[in-house]
Amino acid sequence: MSLNTQSFSCCPVVELRQYTLRPQHRDVLINLFDRHFVEAQEAVGMTVIGQFRDRGNPDRFVWLRGFHDMESRHKALEAFYGGPVWAAHRAVANDTMLDSDNVRLLKPARPDLAFHLDYAAVPPRRGDQPPKTVLAGIYEMPDQVDIASVSQFEQSVAPKLAANHIRVQGLFVTESAKNTYPRLPVREGEHVLVWFGLVEGVEITPAWLDQIAGLSSLAGQRASLLDLEPTSRSILGGGTDAARATKHDFDFIFGSWRIHNRLLKERLRHSAEWIEFEATSEVTPLLDGFGHLDRYSAIRDGAPFEGITLRLFDPTTGMWSIHWADTVRARTLLPPMVGRFIGGVGEFYGDEYVDSKKVLCRFRWTRPKPDGPQWEQAFSDDGGKTWKTNWIMVFSRG
Repeated sequence: MSLNTQSFSCCPVVELRQYTLRPQHRDVLINLFDRHFVEAQEAVGMTVIGQFRDRGNPDRFVWLRGFHDMESRHKALEAFYGGPVWAAHRAVANDTMLDSDNVRLLKPARPDLAFHLDYAAVPPRRGDQPPKTVLAGIYEMPDQVDIASVSQFEQSVAPKLAANHIRVQGLFVTESAKNTYPRLPVREGEHVLVWFGLVEGVEITPAWLDQIAGLSSLAGQRASLLDLEPTSRSILGGGTDAARATKHDFDFIFGSWRIHNRLLKERLRHSAEWIEFEATSEVTPLLDGFGHLDRYSAIRDGAPFEGITLRLFDPTTGMWSIHWADTVRARTLLPPMVGRFIGGVGEFYGDEYVDSKKVLCRFRWTRPKPDGPQWEQAFSDDGGKTWKTNWIMVFSRG
């Protein structure tokens, strides 16, 4: 399975994870997860299928991840939880959680009933459109789910769901194989049948959900429903920023450019005086696309000015490091700015010095739409609470 294709079938093994969080900590975990944990898990062989806010419980975070098989699950989990990304962020992540052990290990009821996912960027949602909804229906079955139960679901339940604007995305049963990574417990000794569906064109109310739970009963079992709102980076449910970070994030910058520069004359001194000048750049790929060299030239303050940018992509984290050197300062590569793109905007952070005082620095790249890309630099001297833009570059082909 490759996440460089537009769509793919996933996955022979799936974890359904429901976390109970400390009050008002759900968005803290989601922001951390979507920024740092998606590409880092997929780089070691998992697929992060979906991340959701449970609308029925403001302190519950639900997510799904998939694996090729149980053996590769062990290897992937060992690599991620023993790796640098989890080590860097686990304290903050764990601090949001009260219970992370509500985990069901699942497999597709049949191979053709697995998820079929598309992580390509989706057109932005209009402001008057409600967020999409994914429903999960969980049947607690007395015995191991057999072919007859799956057939009964397809023949009697799935048509009722479709008639009520629920498009089934996958059907799963308990994976009863031994947990290959006991460091993360899973629920054992249970038998479930679980469907996931995308809801379209209907207002979701408690009464409607109760109606769906009743009409979707299977073999006398009423479905327990999860009403799930996808996060912006969730593949399942079509999150607007679901596209994954890749070495192609900066491909738009390759080639020759004319650059109009606006530079604030004095930084972090309440200055409103801008200097404007023209520049050129030439960008070429390196290291099979995992790096770029950007050569920048200008006449600034009446004198020639040259700079180079080296950009390097780390596929294990989905993060870029951006290094700069120029003819004015130390003529060595400065410490990197580090970050990534989410949607059409990339943000990269590091340290800078103004009047011998260390401040935070932010680069913001906006990918081109009809026009050329734009780059902005901003500083913060209050720990990131406020930012002041001090350099803007607008690119056009030349």
